[in-house]
Amino acid sequence: MQPGDNHSRTILVVEDERLMRRLLERILCTDETSVLLAADGQEAVDIYRDHKLEISVVLLDLGLPKLSGWEVFKNLKEQNPDVCVIVASGYLDPDLKSRMHDAGVQYFIEKPYKLNDLLSTLHGVIKHGCEP
Repeated sequence: MQPGDNHSRTILVVEDERLMRRLLERILCTDETSVLLAADGQEAVDIYRDHKLEISVVLLDLGLPKLSGWEVFKNLKEQNPDVCVIVASGYLDPDLKSRMHDAGVQYFIEKPYKLNDLLSTLHGVIKHGCEP
């Protein structure tokens, strides 16, 4: 499955805050979209390893227990050089953002989430793929 085709899609949501994780699941889960949830960096890596062929996009918080979001991204990139990731953060150091962009992250979204921005970004990524 490629992003943009008309089959069901799967979003991996990596968020350590339980209530936010559940809220995102309720908002994002539709007839066409399923959601996998990870509460920490290690769980995200494990879920991605087991489901990478069905995951269209990863919504990745940076501040995570066990493995940081940056470590998760690097691991996912090793598993799949074409992984599509949207990084979410309340504050993103400009140097880290630059390194992440150079490593292949094309999309960044600020927390707290603005629902319209989040949905618009996800819709665009799913429809057109991860290239900006």
